[in-house]
Amino acid sequence: PGEPMAQIIVIPEESEFELVEMTEEEAADRELYDWCQNRTELLDEWANLLGVRLVWQREERFLLAVPDEAALLKKLKLDETLVVLALWHDYHVEVSEKGLGTAEVVFTVRDFNERLLNKFNKLKRLVAETRMREILRFLEAKNLIRFTHADDLAAATIRVLPTIRYAIPFPDIEEWNRLTARFQEIDVETVAEAASELAPESPDHE
Repeated sequence: PGEPMAQIIVIPEESEFELVEMTEEEAADRELYDWCQNRTELLDEWANLLGVRLVWQREERFLLAVPDEAALLKKLKLDETLVVLALWHDYHVEVSEKGLGTAEVVFTVRDFNERLLNKFNKLKRLVAETRMREILRFLEAKNLIRFTHADDLAAATIRVLPTIRYAIPFPDIEEWNRLTARFQEIDVETVAEAASELAPESPDHE
């Protein structure tokens, strides 16, 4: 206090990052988030009427609507459940163990499928391509992932969004292991038929 202070900003001669223009969807998400942030009291009133609880993640710029009522829970088919469980695990490993940023968890469907088979050793064949595409589009609509579509599904990319941590709120990897152990003896022929209640409807992103 009372001492003169100086602030030094070092700007590298050559930057290691590249500015990328936002897509129309990203720009719309940002505008919607800013609109919500300026109307928190109104949104709280709406949330109470709808039976959901709002959770703000301002650092990552998204707003979560977490259901407080069982009637709002989403019932997933078994193949959907396996895919979502695998996505949660991959996101957790990349962020918590490898130190990636929460917006940097991106991989191809080919890589994801290989890890999916390794996670569930009784799953002797992949979810059919048409069905996998349906599941990924469904999860994108629920704002759990961003799916880059491609004619060759294996080459398409998946970006897992931070919302997956809250839609499926495992406290740690041990809890994930405990739950997924029950799926290790699944008969692959039942994957497309069975259903499992797992996750609430995903909140709106940004």
